[in-house]
Amino acid sequence: MKKLLLVLLLCCCVSCQKKSNDEVKKDSTSSENDASPQLLLTKSGIEAFRQSDAALLNNSTNELKRQVNRILKDAINIPLPKDAGGGYTHEQHKKNYASLYQLAISHRLTADSTTLAYIKKMLKGYADLYPQLPLHPKAKENHPPGKLYWQGLNEAVSLFYIIQAYDLSREFMTPEERKHVEDNLLRPMADFLSVDSYDIFNKIHNHGTWSVAAVGMTGMVLKDDDMVERAIRGSNKDAKTGFLAQLDQLFSADGFYAEGPYYHRYAILPFIAFAKAIQQNRPEEQIFSYRDSILQKAVKTLLQLTDEQGRFYPINDAIKSKTWDSPEVLFATNIAYAAYEDPTLLPVIKHMGKVSFTDAGAQAAANINSETPIVYDRPSQVIRDGVEGNKGGIALLRSPQFGSGQLQAVFKFSTQGMGHGHFDRLSLSVYDHGEEIIPDYGAARFLNIEAKRGGRYLPENKSYARHSIAHSTVVLNERSHYNAQVENSEDHASILVDAQVQSDRWQSVTAIDSTAYDGSDLKRSLVMINDSSITHRPFIIDFFEVTAEEKTSMDLNYPFEGDIIHTGFDYTRPLEKEILGVQDGYQHLEVLAKGQPKDGTNFIKFTFLQAGRFYTISSLTDQNTEIRLTQTGALDPEFNLNSQRHLLLRQTDKVHHNFVTIIEPHGFFDPINETVGQPEPTIRGLSYERQGNVDIVSFEADGKTYLYVKVRENDRLKNHRINYNKKTYTWEGPKYLIKIP
Repeated sequence: MKKLLLVLLLCCCVSCQKKSNDEVKKDSTSSENDASPQLLLTKSGIEAFRQSDAALLNNSTNELKRQVNRILKDAINIPLPKDAGGGYTHEQHKKNYASLYQLAISHRLTADSTTLAYIKKMLKGYADLYPQLPLHPKAKENHPPGKLYWQGLNEAVSLFYIIQAYDLSREFMTPEERKHVEDNLLRPMADFLSVDSYDIFNKIHNHGTWSVAAVGMTGMVLKDDDMVERAIRGSNKDAKTGFLAQLDQLFSADGFYAEGPYYHRYAILPFIAFAKAIQQNRPEEQIFSYRDSILQKAVKTLLQLTDEQGRFYPINDAIKSKTWDSPEVLFATNIAYAAYEDPTLLPVIKHMGKVSFTDAGAQAAANINSETPIVYDRPSQVIRDGVEGNKGGIALLRSPQFGSGQLQAVFKFSTQGMGHGHFDRLSLSVYDHGEEIIPDYGAARFLNIEAKRGGRYLPENKSYARHSIAHSTVVLNERSHYNAQVENSEDHASILVDAQVQSDRWQSVTAIDSTAYDGSDLKRSLVMINDSSITHRPFIIDFFEVTAEEKTSMDLNYPFEGDIIHTGFDYTRPLEKEILGVQDGYQHLEVLAKGQPKDGTNFIKFTFLQAGRFYTISSLTDQNTEIRLTQTGALDPEFNLNSQRHLLLRQTDKVHHNFVTIIEPHGFFDPINETVGQPEPTIRGLSYERQGNVDIVSFEADGKTYLYVKVRENDRLKNHRINYNKKTYTWEGPKYLIKIP
């Protein structure tokens, strides 16, 4: 009898030991399928990462090992929340959810018991803490707080990663451990985000996107269909809010995200990840086909909104340092590739040199080889804005690759962009060889740097960065477009008049805005000239026509990066500090110089040096033209504004004016070898005239005269005739470049 009891006891101990072993633990109340990973990384993906020797998979797993080794060296730290963004507790909780996610992946790949113990302990620590937490003591301005963080957005991001970690780990937890985590952490967080924060959960906004993704994925893991349905179709389950409504309303017909590329990059992760989870758990939704495959368009459009260095164009509120080498884009390209089998995404994935720890990442890695191109093609294109594609857009004029670089012009005539939008209709920014030449200011914010107003948007974001004068566009009477009223601007859109972007010889776009100012029309045409008969190319012709109903002050502003080399006009420097204006951003601009065209000239040449190349802005002038060189920094007591200089061309007391400008890259400066080449511009003899319904810009290059002619109506059927130097020229409209013998 004693022997029998001893045997039973030993069997029981062995059974307990096996149950604690992370390789074989299963929930006795759940099927194996219920406990297996069900979100982005499933058993098939895990097996692919374990068995494949693909270079990108090895790079990813080796980097993960290094990260996990660093994590395991530190004791678990779950502090009481008290700091705003960038503060100690804020950053520690961000570090914790990232660590949980990395540890959970590592454990599935290595079955290391130390890693599992760390995961269990951290999940238990948060489950012990979360029910006791009040709202965060430092709520963010205009945004409801979370409990762990100063804003609910961070709470949603935290749950987004925690639920993935739990999905990968719960198979190796006891029923009691699961119950504690689910009842005290996962469900309370999901309820806080979807019930207590009802308005944010049902808001069509990136905060809402993160909330529905986190709550929906939690519902899938917990087998809570009600939670999943709320996430997909909104709290009322009528699809007027929720994930589907966000897909409907936040992306244009071409996949342009309403708030701009910076927020597009941030929001694409919950969009694409939740879509993958829906496909995995509810394939009947056919989510990747939804709205004519809008998620494929969203990913591809996001990638196109980058310069040659992969930096996102800083349209609207944007931090300029963000590039496509980011976790969000890594997930997006991998999942989109797997969902759509789109080979155009492979060069970006190959460039990144790693993949996401998802089934899609393993699939992408398996299809990349030595023959996969690494150069991503960025052609000229127009990206439409608006749900139906009829509310303006973004035009990208890009030269063919000359040598190692590409000239890029970004023409913004899109909608406002909600609360993160800027008042910059018909604005221009220019990039060359991956460098900013005529920049967009972006945002006045030092993200998560506590010393700068807690990492919040700074007051100067409202008083300067979003205003028209901070951009390269026309400003009337020193007042921003739409009087800087978001609601007014949201109701109107610029109109695309014409776009021709397929030719390598020249590409052009024209848009008009008749609502930025009451009774005034703004019309801008841009053309990029790549004509092979011109030695030094490409360059940009900028034609900006302004018509007002009464005499008006008109400012055309060109922010620029670099050192001033040659002004090409007479100027004086104020002896005392002088501020350009009193409101709408003008109060932040110090006047560095005041000038006027030289006698006997009808245009100015302004040359500056940026990143080893010379750039000249040649612009037509008349006797009324006033010139200002300005710089940010006035009325900026906390030094919040980045240094930015501008060339401003002003016309006063006019009801109509045509600003005609050529922006020309030329030459080089090599500081290492101390050599300089072609510091003088090629373009000379700039002039403009109108003949009937045709605008004619003439200029000299390589000793020859060229005419750029543009018909005011989009008429491609008729022959057009113009007279120049007593000769008649005929061409098929609406635009053409003519070389005069």
